[in-house]
Order: sequence, then structure tokens, then C-alpha cells
Amino acid sequence: MLKLVIVEEEALLVKEVFDLFTEEGWGVTKIAKHMNEKSTTKEGGKWDNKTVRNVLTNPTYAGFNHFKADDWTDDQRIITPGTHPAIISKEQFDKAQNFRQRRKDGHMSRRSFDYPYSGIIKCGLCGATYAGNATVHGNKKYLSYRCLNQYSKGTCDAPSISENQLNKLIWNHIEVLEDGFQKPKAQVSRSKVNMKKELEISQKRRRNWMMALGDGNLSGEDYAALIDEEDARIKKLQMESPPEPEQTIQLSEVREAFRNLKNNWDLVDSATQKQVIQSLFRKITIKKSDGWHIVDMLTV
Repeated sequence: MLKLVIVEEEALLVKEVFDLFTEEGWGVTKIAKHMNEKSTTKEGGKWDNKTVRNVLTNPTYAGFNHFKADDWTDDQRIITPGTHPAIISKEQFDKAQNFRQRRKDGHMSRRSFDYPYSGIIKCGLCGATYAGNATVHGNKKYLSYRCLNQYSKGTCDAPSISENQLNKLIWNHIEVLEDGFQKPKAQVSRSKVNMKKELEISQKRRRNWMMALGDGNLSGEDYAALIDEEDARIKKLQMESPPEPEQTIQLSEVREAFRNLKNNWDLVDSATQKQVIQSLFRKITIKKSDGWHIVDMLTV
């Protein structure tokens, strides 16, 4: 029987790829560029996006055996516990798959953690996404967001907006919205799992973690880990249950959590800011007409 043996030099590269993706929030392009500056792949070739994705999606590194015929989809892949030692933990492997799915679904930007609102802000004129942009004046870095159709195609007249303006716009909008906004419609579930109750529990957990983060009782790293675990738990329950209403965090809870963070927002690192934004919102549509205003705001 073929026995898998860890090659320490290659194992270190695998660990670094996973750490950059799950802990630093880097995208596959940035990881490939970084890895090419210090190493080659195990076959001696160059790192590219496909190589990085192959590493991130290989269950072997988490201690599993797997098989997929050429004409099978990834969902048909057979995965069984292996007897070989794992290079990374199952938790980190699952976290990487969760990140990839959220980016694929548009709930998380494919960019790294430089821009907290990337992938979330939409243009109220053309519907395109607002992408992050950075400019440097002296020793200070200024972040802003601009409509993709405006700067890449020239088909939209929407102006750009600074991150400071965006923060104030969202804070103020949350304060004036009514608590009943986006209340999900009740549906009868045929599952033994009470998804309505589970979603209520999830909302309370997220609110408590957000408040703990704002009070300084929870680190950004611990907050991100808790959010990832909760996302995975809810996703698993939803896969085992009939379709339910999309998870919706009541804006009264969002408002309470943001009040705790508002005064210290600038002190929170950009990675944690992005975790907060993308764990609360699916989409925020903005438009400028006699001043900026929010057209639509959808929570997760």
C-alpha cells in the first residue's frame, strides 16, 4: 500500500499558503506572487492562481484521502479519513473552504483586507460594485471607493467616495432606520432542525461578540475565528434542512453593536473592520444626489 510521507520543506510551503489565505486574508494572486519570490512548487515550476487553489482545496493536507473521477463534479468527490499525518488542522482547512465559498457567493471580497467595504458597496446609478482605491499624500494613506463601470469602462457618472464619508453615511443611516426593517417572512419547516430558532441564536451570538469586540474584551483574531465557526455551523444546518428565509440580522442589533464600535473604529485594524462589515452586510447601495444617501441596505 502506498504510504504518504511528509516532506518538511514542502509542508512548510503548504502551511504558509494556508496561513496567508485564512489568517492574513490574502487572495490567490497575491499569494502566488509572494511564493514565487521565495520558492518553486514541488514539481519545480512557478506558482500561479491555479497552483494556490489546488493547495487550498486539497483535503490530503488536512489528513484525508480523496478520490474524484475525471467526469465527476467536486461535489461528488469521495473523502475519507486518512492514516497519514495532517500538515494543517481540519479547522483551518474548513475555514479556507468557507472563505472561498463566501467569496464565490459575493459575501466576501476577493481582494485582501485592504478595503473593509470591497464587494459590499453597490452603485445606485448602474448597479456595479464600488472597488477600493488608495492614494498616498506625504506619509498618509487615504482610502476611497469608486464605481467599476465609471473608472474601467467610462459608462457611469457616479463619483467616488472616501472611506471616511462612507463610514459616516452608514453610521447615520443605521441610526435613523426603523427596527422592523427586513423582517424575514415566516415559513413552515419540514425539518427536525428549527432553523428559525437557530438563526435567532446565531444573531444573538454575533451581537454579543460584536459588543465584546467594541468593549475590548475580544481580540480581532478571536472575533474572526468565532464568525467563521458560526458561518460554518449555520451553513451545515441549512444544507441539512429545507430552504429557509435568508439569515437577517435585525438592524436594532446592528445599531447597538455599531454604537459600541463607532468611537473606536479608527483604532480597529482593517482586517477586523472587514470581518465586521462582511459578517453584517450583504449589500449597501449608495447614490449621490444633492449629497450622498443610501438607497438600499441588506444585512446577512
